[in-house]
Amino acid sequence: MPFSFRLLRAPLLALLLIPLAACAARAASVPLPAGAPWFNVSRPLTPADLQGRVVLLDFFTPGCINCVHMLPEMAKLQHEFGTRLLIIGVDSPKFTASRDSANIRGFIRRYAITHPILIDTGMTLWNHYGVEAWPTLVLLGPHGNVVQSFIGEGHYDSIRRTVLVTLSRAGQAHALVTTPLPLQPLVIDPNGLLQPGKVAVDARYVAVSDTGHNRVILLDRAGKLLRVIGGGVAGARDGAAGAARFRGPEGLAFVGPALYVADTGNSLIRRVDLASGAVSTVAGDGRRVFGGGGMRPARSVGLNSPWGLEAVGDTLFIAMAGDHQVWVMNLATDRIGPYAGNGLEGIDDGPRGTASFAQSSGLAHHDGTLYVADPEASAVRAIDLKSGDVRTLVGKGLFDFGLRNGPADRALLQHDQGLAWLDGRLYIADTFNNAVRVLDRSTMQVRTLATGLRQPGGLAVLDAHDLLVADTEADRVVRIDTRDGAVHPWPIAGLPPAR
Repeated sequence: MPFSFRLLRAPLLALLLIPLAACAARAASVPLPAGAPWFNVSRPLTPADLQGRVVLLDFFTPGCINCVHMLPEMAKLQHEFGTRLLIIGVDSPKFTASRDSANIRGFIRRYAITHPILIDTGMTLWNHYGVEAWPTLVLLGPHGNVVQSFIGEGHYDSIRRTVLVTLSRAGQAHALVTTPLPLQPLVIDPNGLLQPGKVAVDARYVAVSDTGHNRVILLDRAGKLLRVIGGGVAGARDGAAGAARFRGPEGLAFVGPALYVADTGNSLIRRVDLASGAVSTVAGDGRRVFGGGGMRPARSVGLNSPWGLEAVGDTLFIAMAGDHQVWVMNLATDRIGPYAGNGLEGIDDGPRGTASFAQSSGLAHHDGTLYVADPEASAVRAIDLKSGDVRTLVGKGLFDFGLRNGPADRALLQHDQGLAWLDGRLYIADTFNNAVRVLDRSTMQVRTLATGLRQPGGLAVLDAHDLLVADTEADRVVRIDTRDGAVHPWPIAGLPPAR
């Protein structure tokens, strides 16, 4: 039942379901913050709109993998209960970027969220309900009374049962209102790219994960479209390029005649045959599970939101965001298992088996060192592949972030998600700072290369002086000249609409 704490002093007992029976008998008005930005509605909801309704408040912060894991469960509840249950996403932001309405709109588009969402201005609702961890779900009865709170993941069945009981009791008391609300989900544009997460380059091809459209785009190095892999409909289907299905693909890695894809939403690793476009599943058994140890047959293991990929010979390293670990897959033997990280969210250095990571999401390799982007700690980590030692190059802690250049041990990032190595320098997709940063490994100095982006998620080396960057919130790929930081459009012509 993983979660992220806002305050590290919060007790481990918060893992438990918390019935608030003492509050259940009291009617209360939900203190919706005045002037808060709302989404997926034609007008802001009011406390009066909530009266007579069973309401589930989903406290989340964008970028938190545990919060992302809750979204399919919210969709299932929404589908089952319809107008009898009002789900409201409450963005209680950890990072400053998560307070920006434009960024929240992109988050909604990426994950096709249709229930109402508001930004919890001043953490009003967070403080009112005594929330201390992401995600937290608070179920309210028809009089605004708190029925029960659920902290962390893994409570779907309990939430569903509690909703059923609450609806039954409210129905018997004739307390339910199911009149229409001013719901107006954002329209998703099928054209172009939608929230592209990662990009990969080899000697012949460029691949882009069209994450929001559930597909992968294969191009030549000039940007000419060669193939669309995945039909655009979310799912987990192998087969020909047009019939295959992904769910929110992210990391990409070329290995010989194949492209490997971190199929994040399905918790699978997929293989694309570059000659035919055919897709096959090579790792994951379809379950999203926590933990696990030892090298095992790759198709027999449950994975947990694989996000970034990096190939080193016949070895595929996987940034396993949901487990806060780095995994490894031997492509010759088709065996997979954890490589670094104890599974606890943190920023502890040391031997790879006891070190901790924080939602590892991007990887790069050079000369025996594997670099890891750790967004929840706004950090860059380095793993010596010979000794197995882990050390932090940039980053201080789970709540230390910003935009500061200078010596690496003083520099600050904000939720960085991607890395690329070129000519002695590590380039960083500093996602929530809307920037690309550079760590010079010879001087251990950090500087800003380019700004004015919109939450770049991944980057790759195109040639001796150019990077390709997945500019996620802007729904585009750009080229950045590493000599002067100039940002140039890198258009993709002829891309068909997604289904």
